[in-house]
Amino acid sequence: MKLRFGMAQWQHPAWVAWLYSHQGASNRRLQEYANYFDTVEVGSSFYADLTEDQLQSWFDLVPDDFRFSFKVPQAITHRLGATKEADVVADLARFCNLLRPLEAKLGPVMMQFPEDVSPLYFSKMESLCKAWSLSTPLSLEVRHQSFFNKGQEESALLSMLAGFNHNRVIMDSRPVFSTEAYCESLLDAQKKKPRVPCHPVATSVNPVVRFIGHPDLALNDVYLDQWAKKLLDWMVTGLEPYVFVHSSDNVAAPMLAVALEQKVAALSSQYQPRLNLPNKPEQSLLL
Repeated sequence: MKLRFGMAQWQHPAWVAWLYSHQGASNRRLQEYANYFDTVEVGSSFYADLTEDQLQSWFDLVPDDFRFSFKVPQAITHRLGATKEADVVADLARFCNLLRPLEAKLGPVMMQFPEDVSPLYFSKMESLCKAWSLSTPLSLEVRHQSFFNKGQEESALLSMLAGFNHNRVIMDSRPVFSTEAYCESLLDAQKKKPRVPCHPVATSVNPVVRFIGHPDLALNDVYLDQWAKKLLDWMVTGLEPYVFVHSSDNVAAPMLAVALEQKVAALSSQYQPRLNLPNKPEQSLLL
């Protein structure tokens, strides 16, 4: 059984003296992060152009079994209405070429569409999926409510993804919306994270889960229990899920990943937990 856990980032100041040493240079934190997790979301590719040298330096810092999960640039996913189909396909081809030297360490690449990308753009979305040229799978995250209606639109999306052997990104933001926003990090999360239904449907071998945890760790348990069962069900059928764990400020996200893995292990003796974080972090991490 194969299950990968990662964070939304490999650098966080609150993880110093826990996941990283006090003395470790900031440019070595990816290497230290990879001592504990075997995948990571790379959001910087969504916002900015990355260089070949930068990518190669990251590639060289992680072991062979590590997997990067890059995001397709927003210049592609967030301009479908203003850009010709041929142009967005050409932009995607250039991005694929940029990542190609890293293929040996690539996990599912995430294509995140904004809320205003509705089924009206389905043809362009399909063209992008068809144009994907890397051996690593593509994973689509949609946010328009029509793609969650359990009707024709959602069915068409799932069928299209399955046809291309691409994955659906399953966003679970239920925890951060389960209470009123009583702190700054929760207020910020409720403003920025999409509030979409959680439909845990796998369309290919590597279903991708993005779990957004509540800062009150105990409030996540009911959702973690649900995910432990679903992840085990997937693995029993031969799927290899990727789980990216966030929290409202990401401080305690590593502990949520451990909690989820322990729940999976409690359900099946066939699953051997692999996350082995250092000793309990400072009390400030639990607040």
